[in-house]
Amino acid sequence: MISDAADMLTAAGLRLAPAGVEWDAVKVGRHLGVRAIELIPDPGAVAVDPMRPEPVLYFFVPAGSTTNWDVPQTASLGPNAHLVLPPNHKQAPPGPYWLISQQHGLTSAVVLRNALETAQ
Repeated sequence: MISDAADMLTAAGLRLAPAGVEWDAVKVGRHLGVRAIELIPDPGAVAVDPMRPEPVLYFFVPAGSTTNWDVPQTASLGPNAHLVLPPNHKQAPPGPYWLISQQHGLTSAVVLRNALETAQ
């Protein structure tokens, strides 16, 4: 589960959470991210930000596991980064939502890397 202990809540129930503490995040374009999910047997939590020019997915991986992340078409968020998380119950737009509930925990960074490279 993605903890909200150190998060700051907004009036809309969104949470500003620090990456690099309990988890790192990997930002991926929606199309590539959905293809990668199909290749992961048991994916962890995935959040969606539908508001960008292209919607993006955020995969949550163990803290520190993206230190040398270099997968094309992706970006890692670790220490000194923050991420806006949707409310725990939100599973559809408008606004950010959980594609895969945070209760599913974290995805292995190695498994995610392999899935993204295969999906490309």
